[in-house]
Amino acid sequence: MKVYLDPWTDVDYTAFYIQGLYEMYGRKNVMFSQRYFKGQKPNRALKFVVESEAKTIRYLIDWSDATTVEPEDYEWCDFYGKINYNEKATPEELRAKIIRMAPGFGIKIWNLYQSAFLAGSNYLKSNPPLKQTKRFLSKYIKQNRHLPIEGYQPRQSKSDYVFSVSALWNSDEWIRNDETVNLYRARFFEVCKSIKNLHFEGGFVYSQIKNMNPRFQHLMLDTDWILKEEYIAKIKDSTLVFNTPAWAMCHGWKLGEYLALGKAIISTPLINDLPVPLEHGKHIHYVSGEEDEIKKAVELLLNDNEYRQHLEKGAYEYYAKYASPIQSVKLLVGEVCE
Repeated sequence: MKVYLDPWTDVDYTAFYIQGLYEMYGRKNVMFSQRYFKGQKPNRALKFVVESEAKTIRYLIDWSDATTVEPEDYEWCDFYGKINYNEKATPEELRAKIIRMAPGFGIKIWNLYQSAFLAGSNYLKSNPPLKQTKRFLSKYIKQNRHLPIEGYQPRQSKSDYVFSVSALWNSDEWIRNDETVNLYRARFFEVCKSIKNLHFEGGFVYSQIKNMNPRFQHLMLDTDWILKEEYIAKIKDSTLVFNTPAWAMCHGWKLGEYLALGKAIISTPLINDLPVPLEHGKHIHYVSGEEDEIKKAVELLLNDNEYRQHLEKGAYEYYAKYASPIQSVKLLVGEVCE
């Protein structure tokens, strides 16, 4: 059995799923090739084909923040894996092939030499328009700056420490981030700062387009870069974490990372669908986003060790069953290939 990957794919976002393919089929059986992708429009999703003696099956993993399903991609594939699937927002004629998937996150799957070689060879295979060359190649650099999947292992957290750093997203009349993700994160930061005997480290960093809303400026950090190793180490130490739907109300990388690290997660309600819902009190602790609810939840998890450990266990069990690289791939292809 061979697996052929579209050379165009955005490896910064799809390495997680390529890792799952490596684990399921073996690295030597997974390769980039134009074999099944000639004539296809440039696409940063992960298109791949599983070829066996019996049949050839076409798959696509759409990791985008948007809930939209691309009609041309839907027509091309046999199974359409969608991270930010929202059934209510999806036309009925674009539902039958959909497999709901949990969010992944950026990981490193090739060393520097391998990344450089694949960047060059896939550039030649995919022949992207010249204006996109820099962006295409930069994805391999970004992939190499992440941690390998082995770096995401749960460990015992500290009892009096919370770490949380987030981008302050741009907000406009179409994407009202200041009314949702930015506001909810700001309230969480402020709640943590207000609790005595809690060591809180965190705040906002500017995104590429600086959001200068006065409401958030007192929460800005004097940095725009944190090494991934340091960031993940501090998340591991954090007693609890805070999640909220991110840009355009999508499932962000943070949710995937928190599940992988087995964290006690406080979260505002999720908007988009998952393979199986995260249950309040089992995998996650939901709050409305109002300051008083966030504070009650933080104090509950700080003071109730048994409940916090119960959420940690539930979060990691969900990851191991539905959201790890190999389980993500199995959701999409497992039943067909077994």
